[in-house]
Amino acid sequence: MAGMKRKAEKVSWRLKRRLGDVGYKLRVQRLPTTEAMTPSTTLIIGILVAFSIFILVGGIYDLLEKPLAILPKASSGWTFIYRGSINAQTINESLVTGLLYIIGIAGLYMLLRSTRLAYRPRQAYLLLIIGILIVLIVVYYTGTLLQDKIGAG
Repeated sequence: MAGMKRKAEKVSWRLKRRLGDVGYKLRVQRLPTTEAMTPSTTLIIGILVAFSIFILVGGIYDLLEKPLAILPKASSGWTFIYRGSINAQTINESLVTGLLYIIGIAGLYMLLRSTRLAYRPRQAYLLLIIGILIVLIVVYYTGTLLQDKIGAG
């Protein structure tokens, strides 16, 4: 009696394995789940910052209006600042402003990194000072650029 019971257990085990293999072979190919397809936070933040800078420097205006790169000055020479009009700009003005914004973001990132270096005070202070200087320089030059643009300077 014990021998037949053991044979029945072996058959059921083999039958379960064969049926499991058939189910495995016939399964439907599924697409990756949403958890596997999530991009990194750094990538999302980088794309958002790049899009914000593109909007702030007037990228849509440049794409739609196709402005000039440089303008002749009234006296002599050339300039890239469209003076007297806040509603018009040159491509070079957009590029300079975008470069200043990118440098400003780098300065702000240095400020962030300086807070993470609590056990290395020399490096933390160095990054803090350099970050503050970069942010102040960018604020000064963007203000100067805007003053030149509106003709207040």
